[in-house]
Amino acid sequence: MSETDSSRTRALSITELLRKRILDGDIPPETRLLEVALAAELGVSRTPVRDALSRLADEGLLLYQPNRGFEVRRFDTKDIHDAFSLRATLEAMACRLVGERGLDVDARGNLEALLEKQHALLFGDAWGPEHALEWQDLNLDFHYALLELADNPWLTLAVQRVRHLPIVFDSKSRPHDRDALKLLYQRDHSQQALADHRKIVEALVRHEFVRAEALMREHVLTNRDVLLREMRRAYA
Repeated sequence: MSETDSSRTRALSITELLRKRILDGDIPPETRLLEVALAAELGVSRTPVRDALSRLADEGLLLYQPNRGFEVRRFDTKDIHDAFSLRATLEAMACRLVGERGLDVDARGNLEALLEKQHALLFGDAWGPEHALEWQDLNLDFHYALLELADNPWLTLAVQRVRHLPIVFDSKSRPHDRDALKLLYQRDHSQQALADHRKIVEALVRHEFVRAEALMREHVLTNRDVLLREMRRAYA
């Protein structure tokens, strides 16, 4: 590996490390990130740190201010509204692509098996924080399964990026705010989300791609509005 390739690899590794720290809240909003201090902490030169900070600024996680350097961006409710609105459009587009292409037997079977796992969890005898977290993972599995079936890597990349904005979720896409977690993933709300999932799959099976597109858009926007209501109540 050349020195240039090695430097790029280090920059990517540092980018991933800093991104995770920011998303997990270990580095809070409005924290200034200094190249010299980070390079010393990580045991690398300033160059890969500078490259990593520039990448995170391009992703929207950091702000660059002349003469002040990089700072972790603080997001507000408008950012949440805008990010979820974009997600709704992107994931609705994914459903349209899947619907236009059609589901083969394997794809349909995999989606239906995932729905059955969700049903078993949500309508089982027990429900607690650990079940809410398990539901969250299964919910993500459903959304990313549809993105995979859409077979558009640029679309998937765009959804992954917008899911990191605003910083109300950690590196596993789980809300930092425990009250928001309880609200988004409480049992009755999650059961309604499962009902939405079923309608989306049914529309795809029937080749009703316009309906599937509309259902996914409404599904994401509903979660947006739930989260915004809770945040406005909490910070009123």
